Amino acid sequence: MTLFAVTILAVLGAVLGSGMTALAYRLPRHESWAKGRSRCTSCGRILGPLDLVPVLSWLMSLGRCRTCGARVSVRYPLMELACAMWAVLSFLKLGWTPALAPVLLWGVLLVALFMIDLEVQLLPDALTLPGTLLAITAAALGPGLRHALLGMVVGAGYLWFFLWLWEKVLKRGEGMGGGDVKLGAMFGALTGPVGAFVTISLAAFGGSLVGLLIMAARRGTMRTQLPFGTFLAPAAMAAYLWGDGWVAAYLAALLHR
Repeated sequence: MTLFAVTILAVLGAVLGSGMTALAYRLPRHESWAKGRSRCTSCGRILGPLDLVPVLSWLMSLGRCRTCGARVSVRYPLMELACAMWAVLSFLKLGWTPALAPVLLWGVLLVALFMIDLEVQLLPDALTLPGTLLAITAAALGPGLRHALLGMVVGAGYLWFFLWLWEKVLKRGEGMGGGDVKLGAMFGALTGPVGAFVTISLAAFGGSLVGLLIMAARRGTMRTQLPFGTFLAPAAMAAYLWGDGWVAAYLAALLHR
């Protein structure tokens, strides 16, 4: 039964991921993602059923349009695979519980936000606000609304304070934007206050590491902007899945020192 459920969830996640690829492409370009058929971005050919099978279509066409031969970005199958993995991991954590549906959708929205922020440095309200509502719904079905409220305060509050510090105290005009603060509310509502802190810590570590690698390769400086949402989104997903275990192990290690 578990193998069958995992297979079904993986397929469902990949299908949702396929939808997220269209959303991530169209939303920043102010195109309707609910209307209009998918097209090749190079030649404009309308994609047929064989072009829309998650992951397999990209592999069978060797990552190229079957009409014009233009390269199709590897981000499409990677987003589909990420959503498939999220669906499976969410199921293994929650089982067939009422919270599974909102948690699954919350995660695939984070995948879309990751890709949009990476491409155009934008975290649209059209995704973060519904994502926050999904997180609150999932929390209400699990740890409770107090958990969600405290998580939103920590997630959004910490990022808002850092933004204020960056702009007002350090007099730096370039930093994270308001979209990061709203993303903080989105992940904090589900992960809770401890998970929100773990998320921000993981994202800050990841951003610092990438920044150091960029400087080491002489492809940027300390003032090079990195879209923080691309670190917050996967960090939030990891914190939700494993953050409690990490914190428990860390506290146990401290107590036994």
